[in-house]
Amino acid sequence: MESQELISNFRKQLDQVEMQGNQQVQVASLRTYLDALERDASTSQEYRKREHEGMLAHHAAKNQQSIEMLKAVLESGRSALQSLLVINGGAVVALLGVFSSLAGKDGGATLARHLSLPLLQFGLGVLVAALGFAFRYFSQACYSDSNLEKDNYEKAGDWFRYAAIASALLGYLLFGFAVVNAYYAVVWSFSL
Repeated sequence: MESQELISNFRKQLDQVEMQGNQQVQVASLRTYLDALERDASTSQEYRKREHEGMLAHHAAKNQQSIEMLKAVLESGRSALQSLLVINGGAVVALLGVFSSLAGKDGGATLARHLSLPLLQFGLGVLVAALGFAFRYFSQACYSDSNLEKDNYEKAGDWFRYAAIASALLGYLLFGFAVVNAYYAVVWSFSL
């Protein structure tokens, strides 16, 4: 109980005693009342202390949860970019192997010409994945420096984050188009 509350409570009790027609208060009764107020004040102080500790623990738990969520988001973004790099890079290597085996064969030049577009798309997928890693790095660098000039660094960090997301989406889109185009190149070449 706060001191202002204590005084206000004490005055209300005195007003009640006076309304009952009493002009004097017995010392023993007053001491009993003050003891009760003292117990209530210490209980109230303990309650406030526990409530404050509870709020601090809740805030710490929410903060820890936010940190773990940020780590999970960063890890999943990194995994998405790595898989994009691996699948597009693997496709480039595979197509280059196909090109080398087609080099001296009849009809190989036609198939190689039709597979050049998918090769370009897979190669662009690798480039876009590498750019996604760069954008991811720059976004984290801007966010870590956001304490200096909060608005400018956060805006730049947001821009780089969106660029990294767009790079990943574009890389997967390029992979999909390249797979479809490679399929049609092979089908078209063997239908001749």
